[in-house]
Amino acid sequence: MKKGAISPQARSLIVNKLQEHKIELADIEYKKEPNGRILRIYIDTENGVDSDTCVLATRAIKDFIDTLEDLDYDFLEVSSPGIDRILKKDSDFARFQGVKVLVKTSQPIEGRKKFTGILADTNQDILSLKIDENLVHINRDVISIVRLHPDI
Repeated sequence: MKKGAISPQARSLIVNKLQEHKIELADIEYKKEPNGRILRIYIDTENGVDSDTCVLATRAIKDFIDTLEDLDYDFLEVSSPGIDRILKKDSDFARFQGVKVLVKTSQPIEGRKKFTGILADTNQDILSLKIDENLVHINRDVISIVRLHPDI
């Protein structure tokens, strides 16, 4: 397992602990920062995330993750992925179909690397965005990041 990574077994166990409380694991970050090793758990629910949800999630996983030998951290943070959350999983793409997103690519497509549009469709190979009245198809293997792009 690479440094800073969570083992698939640990991730699966955290997912199960959170699901007992109808909380979805959106993402995990585990990295060294100047003030120590940070374990960030991003959560979501059908009704969003508030401070009570974060407390419930923390209580559900804290004692458990402290028993994992391959997960040594100094600080635990549990929070919402935010209004501009990153979409990674197929379930994220299905859930947010029809919503405005920002897509960044590693290679230029039609002369650009940033696209903002409505997430129209996705499969394992292609992500489709509706930009104005046009449908733009982007190969998923050149996508660096996809995040929600709320109108604020």
